[in-house]
Amino acid sequence: MATAKKVTKAKSTKKIKLTWQDEIKNMLLVMRKEMLQDVSQSMRDESDHLKHEIGDFYDQASNDRDRELSLMLADRERGKLTLVDNALHRIEIGTYGICESCDEVIDKERLIAMPFTKLCLSCQEDIERE
Repeated sequence: MATAKKVTKAKSTKKIKLTWQDEIKNMLLVMRKEMLQDVSQSMRDESDHLKHEIGDFYDQASNDRDRELSLMLADRERGKLTLVDNALHRIEIGTYGICESCDEVIDKERLIAMPFTKLCLSCQEDIERE
């Protein structure tokens, strides 16, 4: 009876090998969670800033500059969040990894390096040249 428990326990701790697509999906989900936390924290910080606006003109100017930078970064994070959500949607509908410009398969290495990309390297370079 003791050996049967060991065998059962060994089976339950056995790791399932994920495909690179599964790994990318997991990476996107983690990125999404972290970005949501960052944006949420940024919004809380902005709210706190508005409550505690004290100081002379120079302090307020410095605080305004910091607030503007924070808002720009939050906007950038929201943009990345949209890209991540779009990538997760493409995974669900089966179009992930296909270039939206030329319909060719995007290299695996590019997808691993930039999992929310919509374009193959060649099409991305063409856009950047313009």
